[in-house]
Amino acid sequence: MLVRFLALAAFLPFSLIVTGCACPRGGCGVPRTPCAPCINDLSTPEQELPSFVELTSAETIVPLPAPTETYELLDAMTCQCRAATNLTAANLVELERYWAKIVISCDTKNVRENLCLDRDLLALRSTGLRNEAAGAALRSFYQLAGLETQKHYLQMGIDEARLTLDRIDRMEAKGIELPAKVDRSGILDQIAELEDKKLELDFLRIQLNGQLQKLTGCPLDEYTFYWPDIDWQPDLMPVDVECELVEGLSTRADLRGLNLVLCQLEKRTLPVARGVLKFAESTIGTVEPQDGVIHWLRCRTCNDTEVHVRCRQLALFYTDTKQTAIAEIKGAAYQIGLQQQRVVSAQSLVEQLENEVRGLEETRDVDDISIFEISNTKARIFTAKSKLLEQVVGLKVARVALREAQGKLAIECGFCPTLCLEGCCDGACVRCGRCGGQGCVETRRSCNATQQCSE
Repeated sequence: MLVRFLALAAFLPFSLIVTGCACPRGGCGVPRTPCAPCINDLSTPEQELPSFVELTSAETIVPLPAPTETYELLDAMTCQCRAATNLTAANLVELERYWAKIVISCDTKNVRENLCLDRDLLALRSTGLRNEAAGAALRSFYQLAGLETQKHYLQMGIDEARLTLDRIDRMEAKGIELPAKVDRSGILDQIAELEDKKLELDFLRIQLNGQLQKLTGCPLDEYTFYWPDIDWQPDLMPVDVECELVEGLSTRADLRGLNLVLCQLEKRTLPVARGVLKFAESTIGTVEPQDGVIHWLRCRTCNDTEVHVRCRQLALFYTDTKQTAIAEIKGAAYQIGLQQQRVVSAQSLVEQLENEVRGLEETRDVDDISIFEISNTKARIFTAKSKLLEQVVGLKVARVALREAQGKLAIECGFCPTLCLEGCCDGACVRCGRCGGQGCVETRRSCNATQQCSE
């Protein structure tokens, strides 16, 4: 039996060498990827132009979904807070935070300290996501409000152009010579252009309503239309940029999170720091100390170096994030000032055109002013009012952008997380020489993190 076993053991390597293994071999054994040949037939260009004279009747074209006489009323605060509350991604993070709370209460001390910090970061992440969702919903809300009002001015322009066309047709039917610069084909082009803009707004209205339904967590229905309840009076109060900056830096979730990690980092919480740093660059945090006796014997004197490295990286990340936050908040604040100037300029143009129409109507008989000149000026008023409306919408969106950059939109809806570790700053990064050469933190407070988190 032993002889048979030895013979089999000696024969097996030899058979593998001769017959090869079952694994696929390289080279030609690798299957080819799909490849389409670049071969085309030759031809000469056809010079015959397409003819669109005979088209399918417009009655067979399916119209765009249109609202009925009843809309669903929606105000800005409801839109903002519904989007912040119903955001799926934020609610997923909340469930993860709940699971971390359970694990904290039933695991080892090191695990509890890591998950306690992780739980605070999850709370801040959830708040940041809700803040972004609220900002996106408010932008769609104000754009929809502007669109509905623009459609009104657009229809007034179409009606005025059609009235002018009717006057031209009546004058031509009576053989009356048209005034100079009055062109019937030009009026037809104007009506066609306005009708095309109206179709674009009808389609955009469907898109904006769908965006609001998705962002606010409501059922998607292309036949359900919102009517934004909005105060159109523009807010022209000047913005204190520095004051808004100070407030925003204290309420931004990303800065609070990074400051929390900087204050709490110790060797036992390095896994959390690695995960946070991966937001800055995916390659950061990938080098970790290896387990094993050999690694411990050879590297036991340098294992603490990672704490110094992570502190320096976190300090750089915090500084970079703060600079980005400053740029965002200041940029949003200055954008408000820009939009305020645009609103004033557009409003001034509307007033000038309205005064011009009144002057033309008052001196029409004396100066022999044609009705076509007055009608043309009225059409310019409708266009100017539409531009003014765009600038007012831009001003309201700019104020939303500032509150979003400050992280205040979620806070205004009640999502202001109370962190169990915030206010305790006694970690390795705030000790002398650990914060990237930036000195020591003179006042440090300690806390029982495990007890607070478990509560």
